[in-house]
Amino acid sequence: MDSYDDQLAREATIWGRAARELADRIPPDWRMHRRLLRHNIVMQGAYIDEFLSHIRPGMRVLDVGCGAGWLTLAMAQRGADATGLDISAEALEVAREYYERIRHEVSGSVRYEIADLNHIALTADSYDVITVCGALHHLPNVGHTIEQLHTALRPGGLFWASDDLGEEPRAAVLLTGVLMFLLPIEISYRAKIAGLLRFGLRSPARVKAAMEGEGFSPFEGAGREEDWFQLLQGRFEVRRKFHFLTVTKY
Repeated sequence: MDSYDDQLAREATIWGRAARELADRIPPDWRMHRRLLRHNIVMQGAYIDEFLSHIRPGMRVLDVGCGAGWLTLAMAQRGADATGLDISAEALEVAREYYERIRHEVSGSVRYEIADLNHIALTADSYDVITVCGALHHLPNVGHTIEQLHTALRPGGLFWASDDLGEEPRAAVLLTGVLMFLLPIEISYRAKIAGLLRFGLRSPARVKAAMEGEGFSPFEGAGREEDWFQLLQGRFEVRRKFHFLTVTKY
């Protein structure tokens, strides 16, 4: 079995490659990303817009598992002082390259930092808003991560999480997988077919995850071992919960 460091390196490579390939087709900017079918079918873009409406100029915000930084940047475009953390140096390079191109248009600021989310150490009461989008279910040490995020969020701050709870009805996930396969979305048909060959139709959620990552994620589903949502409920006051989207406030 690969060591933790080997698995982490493979995780970084997978998501870095995915970020670069997607950025070659569409910039990591929510104004463009919100048109993608995976946001409108899977991520429910209207809820992301609703979340962004809470961001105000001068807020200190943290985006955990930011990838190529489209959500980090979206918050900075609303005037926030935004920091994005991710394990993938290549994904962060994609994020920085795009930010440098348009920073004169951005009213806030952006900083991107590489971090192993399983072992982060954050300063207490540092952020008004913390976001984590699609990363919690990949974290084998998710309890530590949630504890650190709770510590770093200021009293009365907003914590926003969007992730797979692992409880979606099989029919709904299968329909999502079929739509993602048939429709001309940003994932290539070659990658979709590769995902089907790897996992077959026995597990639609795994097929969807494989297509999104365009490869194996060694930590796929690790955060559900501890039930990341139950851990959140133990540390935050849950104000709103959607099928794919959870909004919580401390």
